[in-house]
Amino acid sequence: MEEYRFEIEKINLSEPANETYSLIKAKNMWVTEEPGLYDSDSDKMIGKSGGMYGKGKGFWYQVHWWKHPSKKTLNYLTVYLSKKVFKQKTREIFLFFTELVENMDATYGYVTNEESRNRQHVTGTLRERLPGVFWLNYFSLLFVDYLGKNSISEFSWKEILENKNGIITQLAETPDEKVISELEEKAHNYFGESKFDGSDANYPNLLL
Repeated sequence: MEEYRFEIEKINLSEPANETYSLIKAKNMWVTEEPGLYDSDSDKMIGKSGGMYGKGKGFWYQVHWWKHPSKKTLNYLTVYLSKKVFKQKTREIFLFFTELVENMDATYGYVTNEESRNRQHVTGTLRERLPGVFWLNYFSLLFVDYLGKNSISEFSWKEILENKNGIITQLAETPDEKVISELEEKAHNYFGESKFDGSDANYPNLLL
């Protein structure tokens, strides 16, 4: 993050993030194992879990991971930015996102503002549906196969990039363009609303 001028100042295993940041501390917190999370199938706490918080001027982030003893799980890294920083560092955000999804071997990722996320909100998680089409989107090969590589390539993105693990798409020049809500609706119609509302019977199983 520091490479893109996001300087982390405070970190902790949970809120509030009040310990002075150092790379060694952050690495230790990231891998600290706590008792596992609730598993609905077995109705008990299993495995190991972990997470951490960090913050700097105009941004904060959180990590959540769960190590299940017998199956794959979805882990999350979420970065929140103030509107001021979001507007000031659009290029740095784009570069950071493209590097992050590749280095983390991500399954899926996106960058958006609060208004766009609220417009497209449908109850559920990534296990049941895609959350929307946003300013920046990352589709791993699992989702490339699901949506269709040709379908993704032929949609009217502002920019499309491929890496070894998937495809990154940019919907508009900036996340605040007035036309972006129209482009979101166009993408929903193009790919099919069932991809985003949890009703598609062919939605991929992310935990296999």
